[in-house]
Amino acid sequence: MFNLFGNKQGNSLTGIVSGEGGTAVASIRRHGKGQPELQSCDFSASSGSTSDSLAGLLNSTQNRSPCSALLSFGEYQLLVVDAPEVPPEEMAAAIRWRIQEMIDFHIDDAVLDIFDAPPSGPANSKQVYVVVARTDTVRQRIDELEQAGINLEIIDIPELAMRNIAACLPEDEAGLVSLYFGEDRCLITITHNATLYLTRSIDIGYRELQEQAASPQALCNRLALEIQRSMDYYEHNYHQAAIKAVAILPVPVTLFGLTDALQQALGVSTRIINADDIVDCDSRPDDIHAADCLLAIGSALRTEAVAL
Repeated sequence: MFNLFGNKQGNSLTGIVSGEGGTAVASIRRHGKGQPELQSCDFSASSGSTSDSLAGLLNSTQNRSPCSALLSFGEYQLLVVDAPEVPPEEMAAAIRWRIQEMIDFHIDDAVLDIFDAPPSGPANSKQVYVVVARTDTVRQRIDELEQAGINLEIIDIPELAMRNIAACLPEDEAGLVSLYFGEDRCLITITHNATLYLTRSIDIGYRELQEQAASPQALCNRLALEIQRSMDYYEHNYHQAAIKAVAILPVPVTLFGLTDALQQALGVSTRIINADDIVDCDSRPDDIHAADCLLAIGSALRTEAVAL
């Protein structure tokens, strides 16, 4: 079985995010401890096969660069489980046994990987995150990328791309809520000092926000309530100070007053972030595709030097 995640090597990485609307590709180069440099960032609307689209989108330099590709929402589950008290070499087998009733397919058909979660609860119990996906799903993604001639090194997930983005923002030092709006859902992450503490997906997407733009207060209140519940859980379960900031990835529709409404409801600083907030770049991605491009940048910002 291959490792779901891979090793990050060298000082450059290309992130790839494919969705129903198309594919975003971003290449990042790091220069020591300085701000990462965005070398290129492009989006291609869907047309034909994924491998053909990717082959046309990536230039020869990007093809040779190590690449990180994100699984799409719905292609995996991210679970939090108590860490089994077993030797490290037995951890994977113990986790497979523990999660077999938590997934809707047979564990023999699953590929998984594990990374540390912060201790939680009154006793600061040791926990781990488990990413689990169908082996066939991951294999299909790998085959598509390899057919495009891509030097695939890492398979990753949006939650960790969000963590990488948050880690580049100054607010993360004190704890940060980040929001990514898809068409029909919002991914909420809470990070602190480049550590992923909490992640949730709620059924409020940018399409509903746009539909309610003329009278957004009720929907904004509902969104604020879900964010507040997440912040309360973070503070109480992880014994952390109250969060003072919310960062929103760009939304591909015009939403009047969203940041102001959330800031008023939550009482915390709220802003929409852009590429130049997290990386050194000459120009921003266009507004329509900025969120997907930022996820690709987040995927390319991965820094782990060893397999998780």
